[in-house]
Amino acid sequence: MQLYQSKILWFALCFFVSINVIVADEYASFSNLNSANVKAKQALNISTDSIQEYRTLAIEFANKSQAKESTEYIIKYISATSDMSFLNNHLFRTIENSSEYQVLKEKYSPKIGFFGFLYFCTGLLGIFVFVILNLKKSTDKISNFLISLFVLFHSVFMLHLMLYVINIQFYLPHALFVSTTFSFLYGPLLYFYCKRIIYNYKFKLIDALHFLPSVILLVYIFPYYLMSGLEKFNEVFDQANTLLPGAYTIIVVKILSLTIYAYLLLRIYNKNRSKLSIDNNKSKHLWQRNIIALHTIYAVAYIIYAAVLVKIINFPILFHLQTMVMVGVVFYVAYISYVRPEIFVGKIKLIDPINLFKYQKSGMTPSYSLELTDNLLKLLNEDKIFKENNLSLEMLSEKLETTRHNASQVINEHFKMNFSELMNKYRIQEAVEILKKDEFNNLKIIQIAYEVGFNNKVTFNKSFKKILSQTPTQYLDSLHKEI
Repeated sequence: MQLYQSKILWFALCFFVSINVIVADEYASFSNLNSANVKAKQALNISTDSIQEYRTLAIEFANKSQAKESTEYIIKYISATSDMSFLNNHLFRTIENSSEYQVLKEKYSPKIGFFGFLYFCTGLLGIFVFVILNLKKSTDKISNFLISLFVLFHSVFMLHLMLYVINIQFYLPHALFVSTTFSFLYGPLLYFYCKRIIYNYKFKLIDALHFLPSVILLVYIFPYYLMSGLEKFNEVFDQANTLLPGAYTIIVVKILSLTIYAYLLLRIYNKNRSKLSIDNNKSKHLWQRNIIALHTIYAVAYIIYAAVLVKIINFPILFHLQTMVMVGVVFYVAYISYVRPEIFVGKIKLIDPINLFKYQKSGMTPSYSLELTDNLLKLLNEDKIFKENNLSLEMLSEKLETTRHNASQVINEHFKMNFSELMNKYRIQEAVEILKKDEFNNLKIIQIAYEVGFNNKVTFNKSFKKILSQTPTQYLDSLHKEI
């Protein structure tokens, strides 16, 4: 355990140092930005007379049908006042069909579309889920809070993105970079959530190191939050530089963060997966598996997004791939919190989505399914049919007097595993009982393997280790130590 903690500490410290080094490389551009902001403030201190002049000239040039000159002064007036309504002023009817004015309206007018509506709904749904999860009575409020924060940050990002998709970011300038601060939080939140629900992990002070990158990012972005509304408006209105200075650095670090935490999450899941079959708790970990899988998919999608951004991949349609995965994350958690609310009160039971549509067209009634399940349990527990080493799904279906398809469906739906996994589970359980009774170690491993239904020692050892996380020999040694 100490070794594992030291590895985590080493990772966190390295991650912290790497961000400091990378951000230091961006310091010059950030300093230049501060200088530019000073100039911008000076430029924004425009007199009322100058503002009125911009307005007057814009209208006069429009009356003369000089669209190019008129649009230039429209931009100057809006930049000085943040008054977007001036763009749609009825005084510009004389140039409303000109290409210059149409380009200007296209660039700055709101746009209603499918993606904007989708992101808006996703954002509201995520905020609703955040509230519900924290109001829900639970045996572990900390885990609920972690997963709700995970969803909330995705939702805030969706709402922030929605502003740009429907082109209304100019009307809400204080939203500037509001979701960028969360860039490095997705991985740590999900990581500690999974540790909490799997190990009932107790948090330590050293765990704060995982959040240091986000603190550094907040410090880096914070000067933007201190800007006035007009300054923020001009940052958004001037679309020449749509990315935050140092944005490529942030993207690289976010890729590292998502990738590293995806690895840690998969490691946690794989380490505990072997315990599921013997405990008949496979359904308990489907939730963890599914949410970890979504995070891993998001990490891949974000890498593709970054490749599109720097033009390594020339398929602009892939630019929105990461956002669609985020939409999927929010809707999935919302779906589970509605359909399987017991997950968030300590009782986890899920249907494997892999088998969700597999038997959709099956004509088997629930009562017949339960009848077949009872008959199968009788064959396994009383007749010990699994001891037949040539047993197949076809043979099992004949003994159940049903079709192969029905037999497979019953195993998948009621035991949450396939035919081979079910047989091996019972065979290993039987082998464990035999080993416990063999006090004087008279039986050989190969004899036990044949007796419980395996055809060879290799398959027996492999299945034994998969289910019990140790070989038959190691299990025997542990039994002798207990004695």
